[in-house]
Amino acid sequence: RDALRLTRRDVLTAAPAFAGFLWGYHALKGSPVRVGVIGTGGQGRGLIAAMNPEYTRVVAFSDIRPSNQQKGWQALQTKFGSDARKIDLVEDYHRLLDRDDIEMVVIALPLFLHAPATIEALEKGKHVLCEKLMARTVMDCKKMARAAHRTGKLLAVGHQRHYSYLYANALEVARQREIVGDVRHIRA
Repeated sequence: RDALRLTRRDVLTAAPAFAGFLWGYHALKGSPVRVGVIGTGGQGRGLIAAMNPEYTRVVAFSDIRPSNQQKGWQALQTKFGSDARKIDLVEDYHRLLDRDDIEMVVIALPLFLHAPATIEALEKGKHVLCEKLMARTVMDCKKMARAAHRTGKLLAVGHQRHYSYLYANALEVARQREIVGDVRHIRA
């Protein structure tokens, strides 16, 4: 802090604007991506909370557990306000994948379902963001990647901290010995 002459507040308020400038982010041209959310447990709700309504519009969500359905509704209402009334609950995620009005799905199911749900979604023409871990086995991961390649659809895995400019900046600062000295231990 002393070497950079910045407070934590300075970094947290300036970093998003700087990142946008650095990577050339700009306003969306066109309509938001129509999304289906499969699984509204803790991870699914976390992903809903992270969505940007300027870029995504949730069309439907799926969960078989009544308690998660209720919490999913709450998360959607918190994020999307009155627009959440337009979002459908589809208990059977296979039926959600059959819908033509969904372009992309977010898969936040238990790990053993990641590969089959992702492959089915890709084969039904949906782009996929699958929550981490990608799958239970390397072979399942390869099947998922092959399905994405075969269908020409995008497959992303939710290792969110891999894409965080805050973490990238922390690593860059840590490399600058004149600022922090020799790094011997990091606790995060």
